[in-house]
Amino acid sequence: MAAIPLQRFVALYDLHWGYERKGGRLHELHDPRALAVAMAFIGDFNPHHIILGGDMLDCGAISHHNDRKPGCIEGLRVDRDAEELRHTVLEPLERRRSRSLTYLIGNHEDWLNQIAEVMPGLGTRVSPEALLGLGPKWKVVQRGGFHRLGKLIFKHGDTIKGGEHAAKAAVISSERSIRFGHRHTFAAYTKLSDVDLKQKHTGISLPCLAQKGPGYGQGQANRWVSGFNYGWILPGGAFSDYVPLIINNRAVIEGKLYCG
Repeated sequence: MAAIPLQRFVALYDLHWGYERKGGRLHELHDPRALAVAMAFIGDFNPHHIILGGDMLDCGAISHHNDRKPGCIEGLRVDRDAEELRHTVLEPLERRRSRSLTYLIGNHEDWLNQIAEVMPGLGTRVSPEALLGLGPKWKVVQRGGFHRLGKLIFKHGDTIKGGEHAAKAAVISSERSIRFGHRHTFAAYTKLSDVDLKQKHTGISLPCLAQKGPGYGQGQANRWVSGFNYGWILPGGAFSDYVPLIINNRAVIEGKLYCG
């Protein structure tokens, strides 16, 4: 029996590379150990397509949440964070020579575009593309847009409403199978057509790769979990995908234990 050609993909969301000032010191907002699990799996899985789903860069130094709070942004540098993200994540992914690299602009990276709108004299130097060096190897999808891979749709997710029922809202509004982030949690919803039972759509809110207890949360409980999305696209666009959760910096994926 002839083998069916499959295209492998991995989607990483909400790394929030950057720092926050807490207790007079800078603390990481990204989770290096969760990221290490994802990157190690990418090395083994060798995906044809890699999707970075937005808010990979935190941009806390220019956040509107920190307006008139100089103490919160002391020592924060967006250019330094972008350089670290490029060195740690983007360059290793570029060296893999995957068929496609896609970067979805999240609401955090879009703060850079908003600065350019307020101060047009800066030109394109402060755009996410320029700051992160997203050259011709990357397909860049602006905030609110989507990337299609087979019959799957990938969005950042900040424009999807529905609160804790966002997975349901995403399927109903898009009428497609959709994967999105922004909420840093895992949730799923399935919708079947009562007219054509072959029409099935799934929506999944994907986990993050950020620290799960940032200082700005003030110690309050949240629903954040660590993880990512991977799978296969079949000829014709059908797909099979999975969401491994990273718990205590470990995940068992395809029968192998990955540790961060």
